[in-house]
Amino acid sequence: MERLPKLAVFDLDYTLWPFWVDTHVDPPFHRSSDGAVRDRRGQAVRLYPEVPEVLRRLQDLGVPVAAASRTGEIEGAKQLLELFDLDRCYLHSCPEWNESSNPN
Repeated sequence: MERLPKLAVFDLDYTLWPFWVDTHVDPPFHRSSDGAVRDRRGQAVRLYPEVPEVLRRLQDLGVPVAAASRTGEIEGAKQLLELFDLDRCYLHSCPEWNESSNPN
């Protein structure tokens, strides 16, 4: 049998969705009457199309999933995780991280 990871951690911006939540969209977010997730300006916000299936497959295999981000827009990120029904993913935010804090 294959060894599975004990935890799969995904970044949010440009990994789960094609934008930076703190600069390219405008929180707060909501689900519109047509079912789409939209920002404050009414712009549709989407996941990458493969994301739900990848996360569903990991869940079926029993691999816990977490989200990590350095975004400063923590509330907006949490809101999107809820609206996309991904709030079962624990969000770990590190907005203070930057290139100069990288030890390498």
